[in-house]
Amino acid sequence: MIEEHRHRDRFLDLNIDNHLWANMIRSHYNLLALNKEMLNNPVLYDLLKAGVLDWEKPNERLNQATQAIQHLTTIHMRILAKHLQLEVKVRAAFLCFWATN
Repeated sequence: MIEEHRHRDRFLDLNIDNHLWANMIRSHYNLLALNKEMLNNPVLYDLLKAGVLDWEKPNERLNQATQAIQHLTTIHMRILAKHLQLEVKVRAAFLCFWATN
């Protein structure tokens, strides 16, 4: 329940800067949990990583993304998660279809 809330929290009680930071934190952990083999696109992964602050290495050069890049990366992380979920469902449906025919 808490984990689900963490993924769906819209942070409506935060001002815009804090809202972006909260989404950057969420994006960082979503990127860590991302299945790189399923994504199968190392360039996209590196681009996403460049736009997400790495909390474990905060002084790296790549962690100097502007607010606009951070905002765009957050949006892309949400869209990518939905895309990958849909891809899993389509593959499962496809396999079920071929298994019954």
